[in-house]
Amino acid sequence: MNDASRDIAVRKFHIWEALPDELWTRLKAGMRWHQYAPGQTIFPDGDSDNCLCLLWSGKARVYARSTDSAHTALLRTMHAGALFGVHCIFNADMPPQSTIIANAECSVLLIPSALWEEILTAHPETMKRYLRFLTQRIEFLNQKIQYLTAGCAERRLALYLLSQIPKDEIPTRLDISAVSLADLLDLGRASLYRAIDQLSEDGFLVRNGHEYRLLQRDKLSSYYH
Repeated sequence: MNDASRDIAVRKFHIWEALPDELWTRLKAGMRWHQYAPGQTIFPDGDSDNCLCLLWSGKARVYARSTDSAHTALLRTMHAGALFGVHCIFNADMPPQSTIIANAECSVLLIPSALWEEILTAHPETMKRYLRFLTQRIEFLNQKIQYLTAGCAERRLALYLLSQIPKDEIPTRLDISAVSLADLLDLGRASLYRAIDQLSEDGFLVRNGHEYRLLQRDKLSSYYH
């Protein structure tokens, strides 16, 4: 995609697509782009932390920051279209709470926090869309807390699968390895595999590699909630 085509596509991003042309021109003038290779840490360069960011292409993993690298938990995997860096928009002094590692070649759009705050103040509809997005992020964090406080491995796995797989009987490919899923649920790999086996034996789950199919969804939900 050339720069002109990319600009047209970025203009249609759902958070700011309702901006009038004058505000879009101001926003576009302040944007900048960074490229990251697989394995690189996104934002190793200081002031980039002070931006609202859009993962325009590629994939990246978000890990909880920890002084003990052996106990760094995977929080989520981001795909193209994900926004991040939202912690700094109204609280620039708050340090980053996560480390982001590129999984593939990544193109990241950066918007300085001061500019984004100006845009939100100037255009209430964009502010509403941004608040809607933040509400969804809160829901994600609530789900994450559910996984980590659910108790046994089977319940953690069941709650995760119920949140990720939309319907019964339809195989769903989850783009997460068993190792990463164990990290996400704060489980050892042996405990995760035992949980998968248990849900399968109970007739709730069929797994084939990265594909998962839920059976008796309502019964599974009532059994593990």
